[in-house]
Amino acid sequence: MNDAVNLKLENQNTIIDQLHYFIADNFPDGTVLFFQIFVKALLLLSIFIILDLFQRKILIRLIRKWVPKTKNIWINTFIKKDVFTSFFHLLPLGICYCLVPLIFYHHPQSFHILDLIFSILLLIFLSKFFIHVIDVYTEIKSKDQSYRTVALKTFSELFKLLIILFTCFIVVSILFNLSSAKIFAFLGAIMAVILLIFKDPILGFVAGLNIANSKQIKVGDWISVPKYGLDGNVKDINLVTTKIQNSDKTVSTIPTYDLIATEVKNYEIMRSSNTRRIKRSLTFNFKSFKLLDESILNNLTKIELLSSYLQKKEKEIKDQNSTDFVYPILDEDNDYITNIGVFRYYTQLYLENNPRISKKDTIMVRQLEPTIYGQPVEVYCFSSTSDWKMYEDTQALLFEHLIAVTHLFQLELTLVSPS
Repeated sequence: MNDAVNLKLENQNTIIDQLHYFIADNFPDGTVLFFQIFVKALLLLSIFIILDLFQRKILIRLIRKWVPKTKNIWINTFIKKDVFTSFFHLLPLGICYCLVPLIFYHHPQSFHILDLIFSILLLIFLSKFFIHVIDVYTEIKSKDQSYRTVALKTFSELFKLLIILFTCFIVVSILFNLSSAKIFAFLGAIMAVILLIFKDPILGFVAGLNIANSKQIKVGDWISVPKYGLDGNVKDINLVTTKIQNSDKTVSTIPTYDLIATEVKNYEIMRSSNTRRIKRSLTFNFKSFKLLDESILNNLTKIELLSSYLQKKEKEIKDQNSTDFVYPILDEDNDYITNIGVFRYYTQLYLENNPRISKKDTIMVRQLEPTIYGQPVEVYCFSSTSDWKMYEDTQALLFEHLIAVTHLFQLELTLVSPS
């Protein structure tokens, strides 16, 4: 109010004075104050509308017309994130804020209310401007989708939250005429409630730093989260939540802190190595297991991969047949050779000669623990591509072939109970 009084003494015979006294001389006494305030408020509103139209119709259009002619990524992103729009919104507000004391110095109470309103609006729009600037910086620096991006987004979200909180503190102090010391004393008294309210942002900030430092996950990685039954690509990691696009194109959101607090499988290393593990088993009926004899050998000679191996065994059979009695075939260690054993040997050779199987990784065919359903034989290898479709094709072709040749070994597959 003192400012308004001082301005009243300093500014005499201005247009506002003439308007003020014109209304006082030509309107009834009971309505003079109302019309003085109303006309001045209308004048201030008209100035604001004219300035706002100027910035929207001229300034912003000029910027948008000029931007396509430049390849500067910063300027283009400023337009995309409405930074110039936020900045130009400050111009009419700032000019009207400066005009309030010049127009309303005759009315100290109205001057105080309008000064309060424009101060709060300026703070809100200034905060909005800074938040848009942070968005621009984050987007430009996040182009590489590296592990540093996680920390960058975490810090940017934190800074935006702090700007909002700081703005709220100042607005409260302006509205209730409180000092900063009183506000912080009040915050200290309700600190437990504040920590409860901002628990997720605090945990997300810790998680973001941990993820960036350990290089566990970044945007674009293919991950699975067993706790939530999720499997897909990471679309965004921010201060509170992480978005995951599932294979069916749905998007799931989980707390960012769960990325370090629960089990998360990251398949990105597998995808970058361009290989993917195949680990699947076939279960055979125990009753179909036989020692290798001449009848089985005749079927297996049709398989090219086993020709050299079987020629050696055929010679052994002929030597044994000189006594007119067919003995089961023995290997070099005098162990009896079985049809399931030759099947494992064949599968190993088939994998080693298959161009779809990676030769630089482990290739193994092994027996698992017997079950009540039969004897599982597991194939353990890696496809030569991590592409999902090609991987599934490789796996399907591999087991379709193995199932198709089992009759040559006189082996019988069993169905395993889904439980």
